Amino acid sequence: MEEALLAKSPVSGKSPKTLVEHTKDVMQSVELLFGCKEGSPTRLAREWLRFFRLEGEYYGKFFTNTLAAAACHDIGKANDGFQRAVKNKGGQKIRHEHLSGLLMSLPDFRKWFDHNPLLDFDIILSSVISHHVKVDHNTWCQPVNTGGAFRILTDKKDFRKLLEIIQKELDLPAFQLDIDNLSWSLGKTSRFFDYTDLLESAKHRAYLFREKVEQCPKRLSLLRSVKAALLAADSSGSGVTREGYDLSDWLRKAFIERLPLRDGDMRQKIIEPRIDDIERKVKGSFELQDFQKKASELGERSLLIAPCGSGKTLAAWLWIEARLKRKPTARVIFLYPTRATATEGFRDYVSWAPVEDAALVHGAATYDLEDMFENPQDQNPQDPRTGKNFTTEQRLFALKFWQKSIFSATADQFLSFMQNQHSSLCLLPLLVDSVVVVDEIHSFDKAMFSAFSTFLKEFDVPVLSMTATLSKDRRSTLVHECGMQLFPETLEGLEDLEQRALHPRYHLQTVSSREHAEEEALRAIKEKKKVLWVTNQVGACQDVARRFNKEKALCYHRRFRLVDRRERHKLVIKAFQTDTGSVLAVTTQVCEMSLDLDADVLVTEYAPISALIQRMGRCNRKGKIGDRRLGKVYVYPPKNDLPYESEEIEDAKRFIGALDGKDFSQSDLEQAMEKHQSAQHEPEKFSNFIEDRSYAMSRSYRENSGEHTVEAVLDRDINEWHSLKKSEEPTADGLIVLVPRRYAIQNRSLGRFLMEAPGANYDPDYGFLDRSTTN
Repeated sequence: MEEALLAKSPVSGKSPKTLVEHTKDVMQSVELLFGCKEGSPTRLAREWLRFFRLEGEYYGKFFTNTLAAAACHDIGKANDGFQRAVKNKGGQKIRHEHLSGLLMSLPDFRKWFDHNPLLDFDIILSSVISHHVKVDHNTWCQPVNTGGAFRILTDKKDFRKLLEIIQKELDLPAFQLDIDNLSWSLGKTSRFFDYTDLLESAKHRAYLFREKVEQCPKRLSLLRSVKAALLAADSSGSGVTREGYDLSDWLRKAFIERLPLRDGDMRQKIIEPRIDDIERKVKGSFELQDFQKKASELGERSLLIAPCGSGKTLAAWLWIEARLKRKPTARVIFLYPTRATATEGFRDYVSWAPVEDAALVHGAATYDLEDMFENPQDQNPQDPRTGKNFTTEQRLFALKFWQKSIFSATADQFLSFMQNQHSSLCLLPLLVDSVVVVDEIHSFDKAMFSAFSTFLKEFDVPVLSMTATLSKDRRSTLVHECGMQLFPETLEGLEDLEQRALHPRYHLQTVSSREHAEEEALRAIKEKKKVLWVTNQVGACQDVARRFNKEKALCYHRRFRLVDRRERHKLVIKAFQTDTGSVLAVTTQVCEMSLDLDADVLVTEYAPISALIQRMGRCNRKGKIGDRRLGKVYVYPPKNDLPYESEEIEDAKRFIGALDGKDFSQSDLEQAMEKHQSAQHEPEKFSNFIEDRSYAMSRSYRENSGEHTVEAVLDRDINEWHSLKKSEEPTADGLIVLVPRRYAIQNRSLGRFLMEAPGANYDPDYGFLDRSTTN
């Protein structure tokens, strides 16, 4: 009996998936997600077309071309190199999706598709070669691993079955691909078929397609929609079945049986429980502010700017409730700039929702969720969240979130599809049918902000972005180029917000050096004050904290093991919540957004103006209108400008000079920023998802931070890490630490994404040091 062509490597205890079976699974995913040829589009299909700015009349083209791409996407796996690779008997000679596209580029195959007028061959071809987002003009069909010749198995029964499936599903005539069964290679040889000319012809066609599609915006949108749809269908057709789930039942629960969220859902699941929690903590009644109520009246593209601690997050949830009242929607997605802020957003709001709805999405989410509500001394013993398990099925990767509906996530988890990041593209079926809030947009680096502004211009989804302060250039971009409604444009009629903005909150004093700042901090500690000290670099943070060793300073930054960083976070929060006694916490930029602190004194190095305002937001945070309390702010020059640009620090000097020696309010801060911040034009950066046409290559979403850090495991923790990973314990992530790249070395046992770092450089009180703690 002829051996079947395989699509996947065998999984322990399960029969291997054949190429025909997998192709049928992916085509079934297309139909379950988006509809069928004879029927009407699914809800997801309608929202998908709207998101890509395509009218309903494009449904037929969208569905048929997506189905065609699904039918052809893995045909290139029918080669002897791939078949040996899935049986662990060798390595493939060419990427299978590249070969799929090359086979489709054969003249007879291409002419075959001309029989169905709905088929756009170039869109299908581009989707097929791009569905692993690892192809460009230079890499298409280049040899991989050891290279060499390979034979296409067109004589196999399963290959003929694939052609029959394509024929039937796409309403095409009978077809046989007649090619010489010689092995193929790239380069002239008497023994093999040289596919160089075929590849060059295909590349030329791809070049012409790029020129044509640029002239037709709707066709370009159709191209993007089909490429993304194929990736989603392939991911679900592979991942869901691999884990033993019934594909139809699983996808129906995610996209069909789930009713859209409505305004009453947010009121019941999030808003009322959160207000009750606030009232319990303040031991009194809670009243919504005027600006929070008015936020619910904002349009579907809005920009909310309000002071730190004013209640923006609750205002955002009221806006979400209002959007769902206007149009029920399948998902709510709240995006934050960092893991810590996303975790806090989940803890404070999303976690009130039922377990089956709520999700935390970032790189260390599973670890952060472990025991989040298991410690009764840190919370109300009657808290209904106690004992809940919000973790998800890890082996499903991004697909594990498809059955969730309310998200707290880092922005890159959902928006990095703009750079063809595979996991983010897998989340696109959630994003297209959602209401989105993007918090702390002032903190986005240039690459992130560019991706966000391009996203707003290219795609249709309701978005509220918000922050305490924003440069005039970024404000102009969002309002004038992206069409966002600014709120509030004026404080008139918003008495609560106006009083908060005009209330004197700080007194600033510059000091000449860090040594002088240390004197002021020591004086405040002796006066039983709570002091927050913020540095621009980890090394400076560690140095200051060690200088105050006798005062038991708390050191907190990014270079702690996750297990230690989580405890540091709790210690700092708890220390500032204590009513009596002095506190000194020395931190880096991590304090600017993730720490809900109320310091009496802030000591900080010069930093960009927006960063300084955020740091001040941790000082006198809970000051009440009419009281005479002022937060003391001491500012001193750093040894160098890193990780910031010199121009940013020069702006900061002028900003600080305008406030030096004065009592001032949040409104004064805004005016000083407007006056002293230089124009900073931020041209849009290259976005692979937007700019790629025939191809798709994944690239990094974030810019280099200046620290050049990598994730690592300390050499002394490696055995424990392996033990925890083997038992599939999420606590293994707790051993991961960010270290400077120069200290990291490769360790194959840790996989592709982790490195090994010297444990001798790690101190549990100060984190990873630039020099050995044993010296």
